[in-house]
Amino acid sequence: MRIVITAGGTREYIDPVRFMSNASSGRMGCALARAALNAGHKVTLITAPTAQKPPSKAKIVNVETAAQMFEAVKKHFSRCDCLMMAAAVADYTPVRKAAHKIKKAEGRLVITLKPTKDILQWASRHKKEGQILVGFALESENLRRNAAEKLKAKNLDMIVANNPSAIGRDRSAVHVKVRGGPWMEYHPASKGIIARRLIRQISHLVSGIS
Repeated sequence: MRIVITAGGTREYIDPVRFMSNASSGRMGCALARAALNAGHKVTLITAPTAQKPPSKAKIVNVETAAQMFEAVKKHFSRCDCLMMAAAVADYTPVRKAAHKIKKAEGRLVITLKPTKDILQWASRHKKEGQILVGFALESENLRRNAAEKLKAKNLDMIVANNPSAIGRDRSAVHVKVRGGPWMEYHPASKGIIARRLIRQISHLVSGIS
């Protein structure tokens, strides 16, 4: 398969030197890329800034912002068999980026935000027959319920859910649901092991479609 994987946390710039971001390490996205390559697939890894070392055999596309990630996904989506959105893409971005560094002043600084483009929602509308869409959900409460709603709302083939304790750690537990199937729980393991199981699950999905 030709698999597109996104990784890392996007940066949404307030001014030329400051940005809003999140605690995503990019570890899971890079682990998925390695697992997919080791399974014989071709991988395009679209990654926001991360301290992780991406696998050398993947095609690497470096981005920073949610808008840049959206453009990169649009460019590569039509030629892939599977899109795995493991990146922590910002939900909001500043309406206006200051042209110069904002100076500290008395009083509050108010920054107006606007929603970013929903990449998975776009992909679901442009999905071709046989393409697989995999979403990731980080939920601090009602994990399975919220993740199942995302699976349905965005017409995904599979959702992978975990809680904030997984951020930046090498080990995590995840909950996985294939559309129309029951929840599966992958007990705590390294993200490398989790990634291999997820890639195998996607192979089963493809076999079921073809």
